[in-house]
Amino acid sequence: MPILKPSHALGGLAIAATLALAACSSTTTPPDTSMPPPVDCGAQALAGMTGQPVIGSTAQDVRVGGQAINAAGTVRVITPGMAVTQDFRPDRLNLEVDASGNLVRAYCS
Repeated sequence: MPILKPSHALGGLAIAATLALAACSSTTTPPDTSMPPPVDCGAQALAGMTGQPVIGSTAQDVRVGGQAINAAGTVRVITPGMAVTQDFRPDRLNLEVDASGNLVRAYCS
């Protein structure tokens, strides 16, 4: 078995320590944890339209107060007592109406 001189042993130890430290360093960037901007489904534009009649039922034909609306995704007209799914779709515009068909609330979900 060869006998190592103290200077060789220390040199090997220094190389091993350098390699171990290099393996621990990281050059990767941390993951992006910021949230994407909220999707505007079109509800904000209808904030002042409460009480106006809602006619139609799809993004292509629905009108509030006689005006066509600009919806980013699907449109759902919710009448009193109507069963609706609880799935969250931020691009869906919900138009909640009263028994007369007038807008009570517009919101995204």
